[in-house]
Amino acid sequence: MSTAGKVLSILVGLFSIAWMILAAGVAQLNTNQNTILHDLQVQVEKLDGDFNQTKVDVMHLKDQTASIQEKVDRQLMVLRSKETDLEKARSQIVATLNGLKYQMETLNATLKESQATLEARNVELETEKRGLADTRAEVKTLIAQTTDLMNQLSSLRSTFQKTYSDSLDRLGGVKP
Repeated sequence: MSTAGKVLSILVGLFSIAWMILAAGVAQLNTNQNTILHDLQVQVEKLDGDFNQTKVDVMHLKDQTASIQEKVDRQLMVLRSKETDLEKARSQIVATLNGLKYQMETLNATLKESQATLEARNVELETEKRGLADTRAEVKTLIAQTTDLMNQLSSLRSTFQKTYSDSLDRLGGVKP
């Protein structure tokens, strides 16, 4: 064999060994990749199942959320209604309170006027009592004077009657 044949034979042998090593590496790589691919397929199937379960859970949560939202909306409407009722009652109470304040002010003004009138009447009453006491004292004085005058009149009448009788007796015993 020629040198070129020997060199080529050796090269073919070396390339064959390299080719076998490469083929073995590819086979090993293929085996590892198949294992990884199988593991990934298992993970994909598991993730697919988890994804479907998650979709079901999400749908269930959406239903619960909608139900809770409706419940919250109903409670909110009830609270707003109660708030409206309370505001209405508050407005009525404020209006009543303002009315009562006005009545109280009017009553206080009337009370002050009444107190002023009462004080004036008490002053008038005191004046009238003093005037009545003065008048009673004057009446007592007049009664005393009248009694004295009546006594004096009685005394004068008796004196007159006596004088008249005496005068008649002196004139001749004529009696009227």
